[in-house]
Amino acid sequence: MYELSRVRLYSIGPAGARYADTVLDLRGVGAPVPTPAPAQAEFFEEEPVGPPRRPAPAGVLFLENGGGKSVLLKLIFSVMLPGHRNTLGGASSGVLRKFLLADDCGHVALEWQHVLTGESIVVGKVSEWRGRQVSNDPRKFAEAWYSFRPGPGMSLDALPVAESSAMRTAADGTSGARGRRRTMKGFRDALTEAGKAYPHLDVVWEEVHERWNEHLGELGLDPELFRYQREMNADEGEAAGLFAVKNDSDFTDLLLRAVTDTRDTDGLADLVHGFAHKLGRRAELTAERDFTAGSLDLLSRIADAAVKREQARGVHAGAERRTRGLARRLSARAFEERGRAAELAEQVAAAAHAVTDAETERGRSSLIAAEIAYRHASLALAAAEKAAAAQRRELNDARTLHSAWQAAETVLRHRAAADRSARVAAAIREAER
Repeated sequence: MYELSRVRLYSIGPAGARYADTVLDLRGVGAPVPTPAPAQAEFFEEEPVGPPRRPAPAGVLFLENGGGKSVLLKLIFSVMLPGHRNTLGGASSGVLRKFLLADDCGHVALEWQHVLTGESIVVGKVSEWRGRQVSNDPRKFAEAWYSFRPGPGMSLDALPVAESSAMRTAADGTSGARGRRRTMKGFRDALTEAGKAYPHLDVVWEEVHERWNEHLGELGLDPELFRYQREMNADEGEAAGLFAVKNDSDFTDLLLRAVTDTRDTDGLADLVHGFAHKLGRRAELTAERDFTAGSLDLLSRIADAAVKREQARGVHAGAERRTRGLARRLSARAFEERGRAAELAEQVAAAAHAVTDAETERGRSSLIAAEIAYRHASLALAAAEKAAAAQRRELNDARTLHSAWQAAETVLRHRAAADRSARVAAAIREAER
């Protein structure tokens, strides 16, 4: 069973309640998913935090009269109940055509989430006017339906509704569509190419009501449930109005509508509508046949180019897988390097403290060494001064001794003269006596 998760409306709606690019987001506020299925995230998407949650179990949309509540319901039911006879609001079969301008390519996309596994699936409808001209002829109103499973390569935000669509929106409520709007053919080509490049998207494109109803049943989105919802909201009343019967005939009609399969009559109506549409396009189809017959050579070359492109896409897919593996390894290596960097930062901080302590100790050692050198120099100076004083005394003694030796000869001569003089005086005195 699925629950409505998001609704995206692009370039559709009446003039007074038009949806340029609107997303109604109901995700992440319900109960947790019991058994979440593994999901591959986008390449640059952040890792999810906590188990996925179901969408909002209930919601209220407050708008004034004419604000677009019925328009929103009609657009949603146009995806789940295709066909003019299933239009919300009774027999107004042309009301959906009034929601589209001549240059529009309207989109209604619904994202559903499984209540048990949390897996998502997107179903949508695209419509436009053939020839870019509004007409009262319903055959000129083209519409188709599609479905895919969101994942890498495609999501509700990245629908190729314009020539450039961002893979992820910048913020909630911000459109990812850029550039000129695509036509229905351009949208189908882009969707098909995405399905070929990413097979996990499981892209399906249908243009027949019956096939689309069968496909919805295969997906688990039973259109019969939405038919009851349509009848309950036919006059914007409550569910009790569906079972309000006045007589036995009304009850019988209600019971027959519930148990009778209307696919046969719907198929006949679609078949008649298809034949009428083909007859109306006979001249166009003839011209298209002539054009196709004259374009076989070009198409063969295009086919060859498509084969080469598929090969290139295979190479690209392999490169993308290798890139993802490399990104995972780089992420693990970055985690390890961050741990190592933290350890190195701690070591650097400890080394810085050690360097600071060593600098302090070196300063103290320098002061001590300077003091010791000063004292050693002071002691050496004192010893040198004592040695100099001793040497000066020795020098004075040596000078005195040298002077004494120099005066010794003179003294000896003086003494010899004194002796001779004494002897002569004695001799004279003796002679005189």
